[in-house]
Amino acid sequence: MSPNALKKQSWFRQLLSKSASAPVLFQPENGLYPEPYFRKKLVQERKRAERSNKPLIVMLVDATKVQDSEAVEDAENPAHFLAQVLNATVRDTDICGQMDGDRVTGVILTEVEPEMVEKAKEAVTRKIRERLVALLPPEVVERIVISFRTFPESEGGKGVNDVTWYPDAAETGSRGWDIAKRSMDVLGSIVGLILFSPFFITVPILIKLTSKGPVFFRQERVGRNGKPFQLLKFRSMYLNNDDLMHRKFVESLIRDKSSGASSGAVTVYKIQGDPRVTPLGRFLRKYSIDEFPQFFNVLKGEMSLVGPRPPILYEVENYFPWQRRRVMGRKPGITGLWQVTGRSTTSFDEMVRLDLRYIKGWSVLVDVKILLKTPVAVIRCKGAY
Repeated sequence: MSPNALKKQSWFRQLLSKSASAPVLFQPENGLYPEPYFRKKLVQERKRAERSNKPLIVMLVDATKVQDSEAVEDAENPAHFLAQVLNATVRDTDICGQMDGDRVTGVILTEVEPEMVEKAKEAVTRKIRERLVALLPPEVVERIVISFRTFPESEGGKGVNDVTWYPDAAETGSRGWDIAKRSMDVLGSIVGLILFSPFFITVPILIKLTSKGPVFFRQERVGRNGKPFQLLKFRSMYLNNDDLMHRKFVESLIRDKSSGASSGAVTVYKIQGDPRVTPLGRFLRKYSIDEFPQFFNVLKGEMSLVGPRPPILYEVENYFPWQRRRVMGRKPGITGLWQVTGRSTTSFDEMVRLDLRYIKGWSVLVDVKILLKTPVAVIRCKGAY
């Protein structure tokens, strides 16, 4: 191969190879924000959308599947070609940047009216495809994937595991601190299982004697970054009960802004006098004994000793955008800041704010303080139902 041909290697090959020495500052000649800065802009625009309650659209142009092609000879600056296509298509107010090194380019489409979201997606996709087809062979264009993320998500809780919107919340800090937290979780859950082992003998017997059904109750909950897992509890309810009552209660609790803190009344997160709960179940719930099996969830790495309360999927489906941040960045916990502050007597919004405060200010010392306060909160039974 001639030196000239070697110099003019396909820009797609370079597009697929990450450069560790890529500059961190904005490169006006490329027309793209580098990834760290673009993600900051994404966080900024997401928060703006939360405040204004207007939709935010991010277009992702993925060239990962593109193979080598001699159709493009711009080997001097591989990102330059794609940046030119995007910047010639989108508006001046839209923000272009890297999302996954040189593999994925993101475009934040700003100030889109709610009724124009779908039309905007169709229009920008059509324009980009037309420009690409005019410059590249059709088989190459087909390998370039164009997708969209719309915030707030239109699919309820189904989109909560998309961490694209929460690069700030999904970053948990240094790996050293994560290892320290995980070590504390493993050691603490083993100690908890040993300490409370008598309950794992007596409670199953009492459950079998007082009601029909299995000893353990398994329920799908939303874990860290929206990943579902099976929560384990001692069964405290009768069999074959309908969750419709709780679904309506949770929806009303989240959506009703006229109650609770705004009116000065005391609200509760759990249903008082729930007819689905057995007499033994009321006792188990009052002293949080029903939650002891969650030490197994901690050992499996699905939960932590301390963290936000693990929500049910139909609860997350009713969340406002700012409330979704409570499932990002940290594993759910057996106990947490909310539990030691007032349990079910705090308003729902206050519970979410306490979880967000914990996520933002987490440290090993904070976990230790919450763990030390938990026995007192359980014994006082404040807000336990």
